[in-house]
Amino acid sequence: MFENQTFSSRYFNGVSAVPEEGTVLIHGQTLDFVSEEIAHKLNLFQFSEFSLTHNGCKLTLMPDELKESPVLEIICSKTDAKKLESLWIQSKKNQSQGHVFYYSIREMNPLVLGAFAIIIVGIIGFFYFKGLELVTNFIPVSMDQSLGESVQLKMDAQFQECNTKATEKFFSEALKKVVPKGSLHKFKVSVIGSTIPNAFALSNGKIYFFSGLLNDAKSQEEVIGVLAHEIAHVEKRHHMRNLVKAGGTSLAISLVVGPGLGNMEFLETITELGSTILVLKFSRDFETEADETSIEYLRNQNLSPSGLLTFFKRMQELEKENTETEENPSNKKAKDDPGVTKSFTDFLSTHPATEERMKNLESLIKSGKKGSIKKVVSDKNWKEVQSVCLDFKNSDSK
Repeated sequence: MFENQTFSSRYFNGVSAVPEEGTVLIHGQTLDFVSEEIAHKLNLFQFSEFSLTHNGCKLTLMPDELKESPVLEIICSKTDAKKLESLWIQSKKNQSQGHVFYYSIREMNPLVLGAFAIIIVGIIGFFYFKGLELVTNFIPVSMDQSLGESVQLKMDAQFQECNTKATEKFFSEALKKVVPKGSLHKFKVSVIGSTIPNAFALSNGKIYFFSGLLNDAKSQEEVIGVLAHEIAHVEKRHHMRNLVKAGGTSLAISLVVGPGLGNMEFLETITELGSTILVLKFSRDFETEADETSIEYLRNQNLSPSGLLTFFKRMQELEKENTETEENPSNKKAKDDPGVTKSFTDFLSTHPATEERMKNLESLIKSGKKGSIKKVVSDKNWKEVQSVCLDFKNSDSK
């Protein structure tokens, strides 16, 4: 590549700040530096670093623990500097297989290297988070129960329950039909006095139904559909899987960013996230999985799976009405209760009924057997269920 070519150069010996001015003769992979006072015969592989400069290039010799590393600066065109860099990289590759890999990456175009790095990080991230999913399999179900119980204490202290014999009978019968055989969880339903049409489950199988959901339900089928959905969240261990993912993400960030593991901030983060994640909204994948599983549970009992879809559609329509009311206060179609809009929003924030999700539900329902619309309790008992907590209708909590 270079056959006895000479370039102006400067040599810093690592001791004096004043460089030796001279010339360097390049032939093959050998560099002969000559000045008025010194002469050095160097080989390219001796240099540990190579960098381009505005007027050529700079080569740094192997580091010396006792003094600064000597540096050779060569004044040349950008073209010659790039040629010399390629020659230096080739000399480093000849040293070992490890060098071949490292310096091959160095030779890559920055844009290609950046894209390659993103792909590698993406692949590692994919398998990392897939691995976190597998971690849950090694965590005993008793941990789900313990975590759920700790949150249940807070929930019971915050909200006013208003269970009645009618609600207890209804949910007892519904649980017998929907909970899959061989379940490791003990399910129990409590009704909370609140206008919010919502329901959520804790990881220990405790399910809360807000009275607003029961008061406004159009049929038993709707409530059973929502119940099946919440049971599916518990059976699929979505709470624990959420917690493991959050902890894994926190750990990954700590490892990448640096400080945090030494003083156990990682464990503190998990503790802070724990009680929150157990009751907050799940990812779209988890919600879809709960939808599909709930339909499976209902079909196994020959129950109609359309209740959940009917309920979500009704929530969407009510949300749309209240959105229009906010934009046009004179709209008389909307309810006058100022908490209603917030109620629907709260429900949809924990159970996001996206168009994609609704279409998926419709497709699942059409593709399998329809099932029959069975009443869990009599019409008289159902009316009693629907009238539960009316005394608390204007109170969302204690």
